Amino acid sequence: MKLLEIPKVLTSVDSCLDSIIHEDLKVLKKIKEYVVSNGGKRIRPLLHYYFVQLLGASSKQWLDVASVSELIHCASLLHDDVIDEAPVRRGLPTVGSKFGNKTAILAGDYLLACGIERLNRLESPDLMDLYCKVLRDLSVSELLQMEWERNPKITFQIYDSIIFGKTASLFGACTMSAGILANLPKDDCQGLYDFGVLLGKLFQKKDDYLDYFLTKKQSGKEPMKDFHNGLFTYPVLVLLAKAGKTKEKAIHALLKEPQKTKKEDLAIQSLLAEFKVKEAIDLELSQDKNQLLDFLQIFPESNAKKIIVEQINRFA
Repeated sequence: MKLLEIPKVLTSVDSCLDSIIHEDLKVLKKIKEYVVSNGGKRIRPLLHYYFVQLLGASSKQWLDVASVSELIHCASLLHDDVIDEAPVRRGLPTVGSKFGNKTAILAGDYLLACGIERLNRLESPDLMDLYCKVLRDLSVSELLQMEWERNPKITFQIYDSIIFGKTASLFGACTMSAGILANLPKDDCQGLYDFGVLLGKLFQKKDDYLDYFLTKKQSGKEPMKDFHNGLFTYPVLVLLAKAGKTKEKAIHALLKEPQKTKKEDLAIQSLLAEFKVKEAIDLELSQDKNQLLDFLQIFPESNAKKIIVEQINRFA
């Protein structure tokens, strides 16, 4: 199977998404247009496609699997935006703010149903089991996040469980499903799954990191948003661990403050700098990246491998 360049992969995925999402109602047609035309970077389907290429799989089912992965991601965003009461995503009104939260929730469920229906047509119990587990992991992580995201008693273990279900489980499915399509042994598929999970966790930690350590111009996102929302994300957990009991109350008070101003922004940034949190996370992310790159060394050199390495270096 000839290696496609990224723009052609994205075009193929968008076309497949268009065919998977039916148009039973007028509002679903509008949401379908919204999902297909405003889908973001399509990281998950790209990950799946280039691993299919890396493994030399000839299966044409990659496009359906890649598209279902993206549908699950899109559905989770619709649900997330309702839970977070978010009015905007990627600079555009969310489905909830445009059509109402009830419609957004039901539309997310509808996208999942469309995805599972297409997956079922592939007649692969292994793929069905894998993606059903992803859906379960997503639900559990959302419940955990609602319970703990503003709870000062959150631990690294709880945070890890949240990001596993929220992000890493689907990344793992994207890489493991490539192994399934390549008919690899279960142990090899498990190795691919572990790679994807580590990549997904790195991705989520880096996303948390951007909120505190990059400007809007650098990241494309509004900085300090997580802090203003009082969320205990990864930089805050690292800060609490490094600062110890002496600063714990002050950090909790800053997160709890309902109306944060520049004063609170400067205070938390000062603490992050004092305890070298940026440097600590930089080191950890670098170690994770090197572990991912080491795993890829087992594969022969190829254009697909080159692209995967480039993408890891880009966002890690």
